[in-house]
Amino acid sequence: MDKKELLKLISIMLQYPDEEIYTMELQQYIDAIEETEIANFIIDFGRYYKENGLSVLQENYVQAFDFNDKMNLYLTYSKLGDEKERGQLLAELKDIYKFAGFELVSSELPDYLPLLLEFVSHADENIRRDLLYRFRETIIEMQKILADKKSPYANLLQGLVLIINSITLKEVLL
Repeated sequence: MDKKELLKLISIMLQYPDEEIYTMELQQYIDAIEETEIANFIIDFGRYYKENGLSVLQENYVQAFDFNDKMNLYLTYSKLGDEKERGQLLAELKDIYKFAGFELVSSELPDYLPLLLEFVSHADENIRRDLLYRFRETIIEMQKILADKKSPYANLLQGLVLIINSITLKEVLL
């Protein structure tokens, strides 16, 4: 499984666990992850997902992402809140999506992490690298908050951080 497919998989796993996502056969994709270090974190999350019922998954998701201003899946909100700069950044992201031919059919804002991961899984390599690098520190902060709360989503975000590092830091070192 390549990095683009991993980003798409994590995008799906970070969405609210509704019936459609809950019944998806994600295990076959998890089993296809070749990079052991990344796989271990995603396998741990996959085990949590498989071992719990839908209502538990939904409750844990809400606890992880909906009750804390510092911990939600909108990448610009924790730093910018409702400030003017956030609106400008959201407009810039929409323009990037449009320029790349990605049609926003979701009602979510363009900084919603699952949406961003869906986009970069299809985007040009330069756009993917630049956007992931831009939000790298925010995602690392989110992972630390989730780890402190012992949330299973910390494993998923740790796997994402490893992917982002492999994509963005490789360029920096060259």
